[in-house]
Amino acid sequence: MSQRTSRLRRTAVAAATVGGAAMSLLGAAPAQAASNTTEVYVWATGVNMRSCGSFSCPPYDRIKVSQMTVDAHCQLKGDNVVDGPYANNWWVQVDAGGPRGWISAVYISTGNNWEPIPGVSQNIEDCV
Repeated sequence: MSQRTSRLRRTAVAAATVGGAAMSLLGAAPAQAASNTTEVYVWATGVNMRSCGSFSCPPYDRIKVSQMTVDAHCQLKGDNVVDGPYANNWWVQVDAGGPRGWISAVYISTGNNWEPIPGVSQNIEDCV
């Protein structure tokens, strides 16, 4: 094999390696888009998910969240919810592995009564 052929092969292998690395970076882009999410833990069982942060939106049919970690996208003020000693008017848009939906911040293990969940965006643009 000539030196020229050997050099061309090394160049082709290097180009393929760089191309593969670039494709890996492009493939990682959707994961970076998800960086606006915050993992939160839902402490309650049978929490209804709704299409908005209000009782005016009926719960999704047969979709409930129970004692699990979910991705929170954003939070907005909505209807007041009281469950025992917990009370809040913040609603959190979450993804629990199905369609995105809204749950009351009352059922998220972090945060305080009548306050937003720490670390979850309050920007409406993160809700879409």
